[in-house]
Amino acid sequence: MAKRKTVMRRSTGVDPLARLRGSMEQLQKDAERVLSRTRKQAAGLISRDQKRALDRLVSQARRLRDDLERRARRAQKEVETRAERMLGGIEHELTKRVEPLLRRLDIPTRKEIQALAKRIGQLEKHPRGAVAAKDPDEATAVGASHA
Repeated sequence: MAKRKTVMRRSTGVDPLARLRGSMEQLQKDAERVLSRTRKQAAGLISRDQKRALDRLVSQARRLRDDLERRARRAQKEVETRAERMLGGIEHELTKRVEPLLRRLDIPTRKEIQALAKRIGQLEKHPRGAVAAKDPDEATAVGASHA
């Protein structure tokens, strides 16, 4: 009988340790699962926060781009307007200063040359005085050259 009690003690003594070890292993597995789930959820939360931050950053970048494009268009219009005004002023000044020089040099203007070219074209189409001259000086000059 003594042997039996020892075996029982050993089996009953091993049983509680085995159960404890099994419970500890199960507890460890459960803890690992909870930790894994927590990590995933934390990663999801961090990802969401990071995504929100990224979305905000992208939104700010788009607004900045739009603002810069607007400013560039506005600056371009201002530069074009200033250039047109400046060019108009330069043309006016040039005309104002060159016309007296051309008059002193007795050089014909573009309008005068165009009028002469038109008159020559008319004379070539209708030779020998068929077309009457508009200016009496031209009529005498044309008449004198034909005489």
